[in-house]
Amino acid sequence: MGLQGSDSEAWPIEGVIELTFPDEETAKVVYESVLYEHESVPYRRSKIEFLREENRVIIRFLARDNSALRGTLNSYLRWIKVAMDSIEV
Repeated sequence: MGLQGSDSEAWPIEGVIELTFPDEETAKVVYESVLYEHESVPYRRSKIEFLREENRVIIRFLARDNSALRGTLNSYLRWIKVAMDSIEV
């Protein structure tokens, strides 16, 4: 999965979310809009790998518990939604 320190006992929840956009430019704008938040927000109970491949934005995650998973994914999906809404304006 590519996340450092990812032993399965400490991080029992893992998964991947892939968002496919109509074109590479849209994916790039969304990715770059969220990247600052990704790099600046410290998470202690989850680990995130956030990347872009062509027209896809990929979120790979590990979490210690369901609450950490929910909070982390809610943040990322909300940031992505704001970026997409701003493209439409």
